[in-house]
Amino acid sequence: MEIVGKKKAPLPLELFCLSIMMLSSALIPVQLSASPTTTVYVYPSAKTVKVGQDFTVEVRISEVIDLYGWEFKLGWAPNLLDVVDVYEGPFLSQGGDTFFAKKINNTAGYILIDCTLLGPVPGVNGTGTLAIVEFQAETQGSCVLDLYDTKLVSSDEYPIPHTVVDGNVTVSESVGGVIVPVSKVELLAHWIGLTSAVMFVLTTIFVFARLRKKKE
Repeated sequence: MEIVGKKKAPLPLELFCLSIMMLSSALIPVQLSASPTTTVYVYPSAKTVKVGQDFTVEVRISEVIDLYGWEFKLGWAPNLLDVVDVYEGPFLSQGGDTFFAKKINNTAGYILIDCTLLGPVPGVNGTGTLAIVEFQAETQGSCVLDLYDTKLVSSDEYPIPHTVVDGNVTVSESVGGVIVPVSKVELLAHWIGLTSAVMFVLTTIFVFARLRKKKE
C-alpha cells in the first residue's frame, strides 16, 4: 500500500545504475577548450612602409579561454624584410610570471617564439597581444607574414583549437622622410656640375677681357 505524500524508496537496480553513472563522471576528465572563435592573427592585417623604415606588427589572440602557453612561427620574404627584435606582449603575463623565448633567422626568413606561464596558476581568458615583432624594410616589394605551426595550451595541458589569419606587408620606394644611403659623390654631383659651369663662364670672360686689352 502506497502512502500519499511520501517518496517511493529507490529500487536496488536504480541505486546500482546511479552509482555507476556517478563513478563514470568522476573518472572521465573534463577538457576545457576555447570556443571555435578563438583566433591568432597578425595585426594590422596589411601594412605599407617605405624602404629603410623600421616598423612593428603584433601577433594577437582573440576570445581564448584558459590560455597557459603558446608557440608560433612567423615567416616572411628574407630579401624584403629583416627582423630587428621580438618582444613579449602583455596578454599572458596577466596570469602571472612567464617564460619567453625567441629564435630569429633572418637568412631563412622566420622567427620561432614561445611563451608559458610558470607554476600552478589558471590560464588567461580574453583578447590581447601575444608578441610584438620589429622589422626593417630592405627593398621594394610585398610579402605575406605567414603565421604557422601555432600551438595553444590550456592549464590542464590540453590543446586549444583555434584559427589563424596571416598578414601582408608592402614596401614602397622611399620618398621624403626616409633617407636612402648614397655616396658623398652622388650628394655633391649637382653642386660640382654647377660650380664647373660657373668657373667655365668666368674663365671665358677673363680670357676675352685680356685679348681685348692687348688689342687696345
